[in-house]
Amino acid sequence: MQIKQFVVGDVATNCYLVWDEKSHEGAIVDPGDCAEQLIQTIQEDHVQLKYILLTHAHFDHILAVGAIQRATGAQVVVSKKDEYLLDANAALSPFGAYGRQLMRRFDFPGADIWAEEGTSVTFGGMTATYYSTPGHTPGSCVIRLDDAVLFTGDTLFRENCGRTDLPGGNWNDMLRSLKKLHDMPGDYRVLPGHEGLSTLEHERQHNPYMAEAVNQ
Repeated sequence: MQIKQFVVGDVATNCYLVWDEKSHEGAIVDPGDCAEQLIQTIQEDHVQLKYILLTHAHFDHILAVGAIQRATGAQVVVSKKDEYLLDANAALSPFGAYGRQLMRRFDFPGADIWAEEGTSVTFGGMTATYYSTPGHTPGSCVIRLDDAVLFTGDTLFRENCGRTDLPGGNWNDMLRSLKKLHDMPGDYRVLPGHEGLSTLEHERQHNPYMAEAVNQ
């Protein structure tokens, strides 16, 4: 398993390219911007991109989806509950002038697979499984890759969690989602949508919001 991390876009979104070294089949998680750079890396590393996996559908996680899908033919996977965010007006109107500036760059080709709890896809002998973790958005998900990695999007950050004050956010849902992750058996590398990397055990021990979720 090879994983490359990129920090893309105006709000420093973490994007991850993961692939199998033998088959070169792979997927990209949350390509939020910098499409040309991401496509160049996919090509240079000879990755046969099978899927574009989205933890949720906020603009800063999807702006490069259209270009990558056209360049690779990869299937787009996203939660049906975030479908409303795939309309540019609905997605960008809360951001005022900045949102209007982004309108011309909003390029989403549509979903190939609507993910829900337990949806899984395979590539290069690896299995990516979706877990519903609403709170940041109604369709926010954590993606587990085998028994090794959690792509936690804007649900779980290092010693922090995603904001819930944007349209569709819900703090009580966030707490339930953090409790769900806390109770997940085992330990995993945590690869979040922003900020630094972590592990699930570190978050169990040091994340104050996860502690609040467990103790409420």
